[in-house]
Amino acid sequence: MSEASREERLLTFEVAGAAFALPIADVLEVAEVEARYPVPSLPPTLAGVVNHHGDALPVVEPSVLFDLAGLELPPPAHLLVLGEVGGDAANLALPVDRICGLVPGRGGSTREPSGIVERRSLEGRVVSILDTNRLLARAAAAIEQAGARSSDNDQGGLA
Repeated sequence: MSEASREERLLTFEVAGAAFALPIADVLEVAEVEARYPVPSLPPTLAGVVNHHGDALPVVEPSVLFDLAGLELPPPAHLLVLGEVGGDAANLALPVDRICGLVPGRGGSTREPSGIVERRSLEGRVVSILDTNRLLARAAAAIEQAGARSSDNDQGGLA
């Protein structure tokens, strides 16, 4: 399979019963769910880290990335290890309920805060196609905001 045809495929997956897709070229690995460790400055409902080939890899809860706050999410079945477009380093592990498969299609980019490039019908379902870079930026912003709140609370307690 040529590099160009591989990049024009989307990996579909489910989170909380909703269908999403990312360009397969942005998914570095589909990993087994591993023990997650807390980050002292972050609430466990936001993020933690897993040992990924000897490196600490952030895991951000899908409820944060997909505005699913308040929903009871089932334990994830897999972790999607994502990297920035054009990069080869892992940036984030995204817990997902189920991997659905590969479908033809292209990703894209958006300025929408949700990271959804478009919604399209694939295999009889409406699937939200995600912008990987926007998703990574959203995760980084959530972690940064939570860390800043934690730092503010720590400083407030010392005054």
